[in-house]
Amino acid sequence: MSPSESEAMFPPRPTALVHQILAGLLHEGDWVIDATAGNGHDTHFLAECVGSSGRVLAFDVQPAAIAASRLRIMRAGLAERVEFFQESHTQIERHIPQACVAAVLFNLGYLPGEDHALTTEATDTLAALEAAVRVLKNPGGVISVICYPGHPAGLIEAEAVEAWMAKQATHGWRVAKYGAIHTRRPAPFLLLARNATNYLLARGLTSQTNILGNCFLI
Repeated sequence: MSPSESEAMFPPRPTALVHQILAGLLHEGDWVIDATAGNGHDTHFLAECVGSSGRVLAFDVQPAAIAASRLRIMRAGLAERVEFFQESHTQIERHIPQACVAAVLFNLGYLPGEDHALTTEATDTLAALEAAVRVLKNPGGVISVICYPGHPAGLIEAEAVEAWMAKQATHGWRVAKYGAIHTRRPAPFLLLARNATNYLLARGLTSQTNILGNCFLI
């Protein structure tokens, strides 16, 4: 890599950084969720991480996103590891039991190359984050959210998600924020949260029996 190429990649983009971080946390056989499949880059990454015995559940409301993601996965020979759902990420609990998932990834905003008016919204994203809490392994599950505050709807959503993450930090989660500062326009940033305590039991949302249950598609 040339010096100019190296400089262009620093600091790493949130999309690249989250892959670097999660590559060291995910294992063969894990179950994971791509809550915003988009063009399938995260879905592909997750499918490689979890191996042939793992499972990826990928969600997106847009038919174009599901089609693009499915094509990418098929070309990579990973189709048997991925289940696609053309529906809102608020519905993830309909398809997997509580406390089974190693990681849930959100890459917010609009689908590149499509209508920019079709974007994720704060209300649905917050509902999906609460659902993600309930399906994550306890402890040890990870939530990753890439926010795009550079457009009006994205700014509202980014502020809401960051406030939600700050609240989780008061409940025993380990939370971090990564992103460039002093940019000409608000830059995308990554929020990461890992439940370091048995969060569901602390909130009275489930029983120990459910936490120890096996994962399966509903």
